Amino acid sequence: ANENGWFKVTNGKVDFDYTGLAANENGWFKVTNGKVDFDYTGLAANENGWFKVTNGKVDFDYIGLAANENGWFKVTNGKVDFDYTGLAANENGWFKVTNGKVDFDYTGLAANENGWFKVANGKVDFDYTGTAVNEYGVWNVVNGKVVF
Repeated sequence: ANENGWFKVTNGKVDFDYTGLAANENGWFKVTNGKVDFDYTGLAANENGWFKVTNGKVDFDYIGLAANENGWFKVTNGKVDFDYTGLAANENGWFKVTNGKVDFDYTGLAANENGWFKVANGKVDFDYTGTAVNEYGVWNVVNGKVVF
């Protein structure tokens, strides 16, 4: 760090060519063209995976959904969980996630620890009341949730 910001240093020299995630004793940070980008919030990658970055710093406490130019992804403990398939939430609602990515093309029934839910275009439809069909049969749905 200096009066102009925080910079990625490689072999004693500021590395203005570096863009990615880099660490110091304070954590992991998003670096763009050699400088820590404290304005960045989103997903960024390194050789260990994709991570949720908030105000330039990797947020290892984050659990939820986060977006980048490739879509929305399920994040667990700060890292995109490409093994996750199920339902996950953010401030916009509950969404169907397949292999870590929100599947906005999915319409059908999906489950999580709270039960089975009607999903339309990737989002749980809590306004839906009626029937829904899947490979196990026809189900009664009230306010988006399958009623057994």
